[in-house]
Amino acid sequence: MTLHLLTGAPHPLALHVLGSQSPSGPAPRVVLLSPGSTAPELPQCAVYRLTENPSAQEENGLTYPQLVDLIFTADRVIVW
Repeated sequence: MTLHLLTGAPHPLALHVLGSQSPSGPAPRVVLLSPGSTAPELPQCAVYRLTENPSAQEENGLTYPQLVDLIFTADRVIVW
C-alpha cells in the first residue's frame, strides 16, 4: 500500500498521480495533514484527515498514533 501525505493544498502533480492509480491494485491512502485543506475528489483512494481529537461526526478522522501506524505499515510513503 502506498501512503500519500498532503501537507497543504493538493499539488496538481499529486492529483494527477493519484487520479491515474490502477483500480486493480490496493487502494492508495491519502492523509490530509493541513487542518484547513479541502479533501480532493479521489474515488479510487481512501482519504483521511489528521486531527488531534476526532469526533463521532467526523468521517475518516485520523489521530497521530494512527498516522504513525499507517506510516510503518505502508510499503511507500510519499509526501507532497
